[in-house]
Amino acid sequence: MARTALHISLTLSLLLSLVSCTTESLILPRGEVSVAYLWSLSERRSVTIKRDIYIVGYVVANDRLGEKNNALVIDDGSGGIELKVEGTNIDRDVPLFSRVRLRCSGLNIGREGGKTVIGKAPTAEYVVDRIAEGDLLNYLTIIDNHDTMPEGERLAADEISSDKMLRYVALSNMLPIAEERGMTWCDTMEQSTEQYQTTVRHFCDLSDTLRIVTDGRCSYAGEELPDARCTLQGILDWHDGDIALRISSHQVFK
Repeated sequence: MARTALHISLTLSLLLSLVSCTTESLILPRGEVSVAYLWSLSERRSVTIKRDIYIVGYVVANDRLGEKNNALVIDDGSGGIELKVEGTNIDRDVPLFSRVRLRCSGLNIGREGGKTVIGKAPTAEYVVDRIAEGDLLNYLTIIDNHDTMPEGERLAADEISSDKMLRYVALSNMLPIAEERGMTWCDTMEQSTEQYQTTVRHFCDLSDTLRIVTDGRCSYAGEELPDARCTLQGILDWHDGDIALRISSHQVFK
């Protein structure tokens, strides 16, 4: 009886040890992970990443034309993540469309609306704080500096969903809705006809309508919307409580 009990005890200990090792390797890996994996870790509250992990992907949005300020977006094919940065010339240090490695150890991750964001540990009510521009290259390594625009995932407007958040996409046959044709990408501020404010426009294809958000600091904020069907390429961002396309590098192809 004693020998049987000992055998059972040893067997249980071995099983628990195997389960523990399996859990550690599945939930807390080391080395390269996917953006989708980081998304699975993120919650609405801020979570500190303590393991030595990193992601590799392409910078698909930044402040090159003022379209995405104080942040850059990395897409690795499994998903996109927004890195918060305190800076006014991010593209100079990390050019748009370059392939990069982001070291995540010591950073915090969380949900901002429907998207996953990463940055420094928060000091106030924010999910994460911004990384100082001077510290950015302590976390980011540029692997390749690509000059050509990568091709976004081809989607129709009715295929847009929350699981595509921050992905780099291309939408064809897009046209401003009738009520907005002839308008500029951004509205001017009430107190100034020379200053623009972040604005949402609406484009439709053959299946549905999609919101397009443009930052008021964008270099083409005062240009008119296209007057014919076109292809729009950029990231699916979260703005004012819903999904909206944010164009990267003024990619509007007729």
